Amino acid sequence: MSKYVRKEKSQRKHPVISSSSSIIKAPVNPAAIKGRPEWKGPGFVKKTARQPSGPALSSSASTGPHIQENRLPSELQQLLLNIFRTTFPICQDYETLKPMLTEIKKALDARDFERAFGSLDSMEVYAARWSPSRALCYAAVLAELCEEFGEETCIQILLKREPINTNRSSESSSNVARSANAVCFGGGAAEIMAFGALLRYLYPDSDMMTTQSVSVSGSTSPFSGLGSSPPSPLLDLHLVDAASWAAAISSLESGLTTPPTLSKYASASARANNAAFICPYTLKTSFQQCDILHADQDELGSMIGKQPALITLFFTLNDFLASNVAKTTAFFLKLSNAAPKNSLLLIIDNLDATSEIILGKDDQVKEKTAYPMHYLLDMVLTEKQISAAADQKPAWEKLLGDHSRHFRIPEVLKYPIGLENLKFQVYLYKKL
Repeated sequence: MSKYVRKEKSQRKHPVISSSSSIIKAPVNPAAIKGRPEWKGPGFVKKTARQPSGPALSSSASTGPHIQENRLPSELQQLLLNIFRTTFPICQDYETLKPMLTEIKKALDARDFERAFGSLDSMEVYAARWSPSRALCYAAVLAELCEEFGEETCIQILLKREPINTNRSSESSSNVARSANAVCFGGGAAEIMAFGALLRYLYPDSDMMTTQSVSVSGSTSPFSGLGSSPPSPLLDLHLVDAASWAAAISSLESGLTTPPTLSKYASASARANNAAFICPYTLKTSFQQCDILHADQDELGSMIGKQPALITLFFTLNDFLASNVAKTTAFFLKLSNAAPKNSLLLIIDNLDATSEIILGKDDQVKEKTAYPMHYLLDMVLTEKQISAAADQKPAWEKLLGDHSRHFRIPEVLKYPIGLENLKFQVYLYKKL
């Protein structure tokens, strides 16, 4: 039998890999897949984290608080604090005030406002302790408001940029400036001092105002040309609160419009330069004791008046919401009908947990949801969350919404009781 010879066509189909140095490498085994295979691959789309139910805060809340710009000079702020100190000399003895301050704080935490402000002494102690810091904060916000929203009607009136024609007689007419109108719901000691500081900031030359020749931005003040008749006030300030702040407000107004008492040893130059913080004719103040949650639309209309007004709620809305959400919502609806066109609504409130409201039925606790304060404001005022008819327009336009601001007290300021930095949220709406 002849020897078997392998033919070329019978050679091995695949070469034998004899060592790791061969030019033909074995395929690399894929790494073990972690997790379930159906969760990976080019067609997989990762699910985003589920967001909590309820309205979310805007980006301004996540980027951290904004520092409130303070345009008021330190000298002006110190003069304001001096008025607090002279009006309420009880602030000089802080140790004596501690027991009463403790009781007031307990009453405020329990939202027992009748006990907190039940006497004149308690109101003066509260004003001496907490109002100075708030007054400085409010004044800073108001000054920024005049700078940033000077084109708004009620701000233009305050800046005396919008005189109106009034027939003073049948034979002649002259330009007479109307007073700016401000209404502070929940207003007290801090509000009158804040607006007093704003007037001093806008019109620093009080001596010129007494001669009826104020010049603002190069224009002649409407005080001129009125002869010997007293000029119209720059600001008509109406304060409304459930507590009787009339005595404290009257004392502070006197401190704003009366030159400070000098020592009998004061120099002649000091006596010659001694002047009131603001001219008496620049500010007209009135106070009304009223629980506005129980006021009807006509009563609110009489408080605000017929011309565009700056309406404020400073550290008041939280208390309303904690008291009764339904009545607070009804108040805003009545306010929307009572406020004249082009009025401004300025709201400042704190940042603690009570700034959230709870909506839902009392007998269904599981359906209660906490909503940020600005959500209710937008829902009621601008109707963003209400399915309105196509031809129905919102009552207000939101001009400003900042959920977190910090106001820092200048370190150079001196006051017998420690001043506090404030954290707050601020919103501004315009009546359409």
